[in-house]
Amino acid sequence: MKNNLSIIRQQASHKKQRGAALLLGLVFLVILTGLAVTSMREVALDARITGNLIGQKDRFHAAEAGLRDGEYRIAGKLAVEAPGQYPIIPLTRYSDKVAAISRPDAKKECPASLKFDDVCVIDKNPIFAQDFTEAKSYSPDNSNTSFTEIIEWYAIPYFGGASDAASEVPEYGAAAASIGPVRHEINARASDGTNEVRLRSTVVRIYY
Repeated sequence: MKNNLSIIRQQASHKKQRGAALLLGLVFLVILTGLAVTSMREVALDARITGNLIGQKDRFHAAEAGLRDGEYRIAGKLAVEAPGQYPIIPLTRYSDKVAAISRPDAKKECPASLKFDDVCVIDKNPIFAQDFTEAKSYSPDNSNTSFTEIIEWYAIPYFGGASDAASEVPEYGAAAASIGPVRHEINARASDGTNEVRLRSTVVRIYY
């Protein structure tokens, strides 16, 4: 009788041990599953952050290309051999000095029908907020580009105090004769349809 009780107790103890081992196994399985899910989330988050950084970098480069397009169109190029299909600056020489004899005319708007060689200079006062309603599409060589983003730019004349009778050239009558530095504010935007990057720069041409 005692032997039978001992056997029964041993069997019950083995069952309890197996139950405890099963419980521990389930606990470890839950822990491992949680670690795996956390790792997967971290990988997905890293991939998303990397994708966002790459997209931000691409949009920045695209917007910078728009800035360069606007700057080159405002400043022009001094020689036909210079790269890009940008307008040549009309120059005239007086003894040892070279002067530009024309500057871009400001327009009320830059329509879609604006010619490739025309410059998108809008006749309005520079303000902090950028308005791309009348902007010009990026087209440095009058052809398709490798950018997938939508790139636009426009320029605004910046007279640097001329409206307040201020001039950087002290000679009498210089401002009235359009002699001295002339600035244009260039605004550019690159968008992928969801996010965008906006940039701004200033181009200075000196007339004398």
